[in-house]
Amino acid sequence: MVLSTIRSNELVRKAIHLSSGTIPVLYWYGFEKEFMLKAVIILASGFLAAEYLRFHVPAVKQLFVKVFGSALRDHEYQKLTGATYVFTGSLICIFLFPKEIAVPSLLILSFSDTSAALIGIPFGKHPFLAKSREGSTAFFLVTLLILMLFDPESIAVNVGVALVLAIVEALPLKVDDNFLIPIVAGLLLSLSHIL
Repeated sequence: MVLSTIRSNELVRKAIHLSSGTIPVLYWYGFEKEFMLKAVIILASGFLAAEYLRFHVPAVKQLFVKVFGSALRDHEYQKLTGATYVFTGSLICIFLFPKEIAVPSLLILSFSDTSAALIGIPFGKHPFLAKSREGSTAFFLVTLLILMLFDPESIAVNVGVALVLAIVEALPLKVDDNFLIPIVAGLLLSLSHIL
């Protein structure tokens, strides 16, 4: 019943979003930074090339819409897709931050953002910035859980970082949150390690 209140294109989007969680999992358990950077460069370049072609070659645009149209949001017909932002944000995150910061930052992107939509869309009744209180609460709780798994000693810091990220995710910013969330998470976690 809950799933029926979420449009099918959102379910497809969130399935793709969750699948991006394989990047931090592979990074944490199997591959070094150099390999992950190369892999994500290939993914990000492929998505950027596809975006360029669909904006400039009508036949590619028709094929793109036919294949992915059901998962696109209205603004993505004229702008970059969320998936492209996921991979470019992941690339910058892996490049800028050490593994112990990049991995939780990317997990937050994959799982916290997905939980915000899966709770916020069917249950979101109370506005919070540009999102709903229910969705933002889900984002906060999943983020806090991820942070506690990586650093269970730093409860206050984890609560603070999760709260700031939930606010950033809910703000009506012009920058796509798929790009912004892992980078802001990485910056906040880096700052918390310095202080």
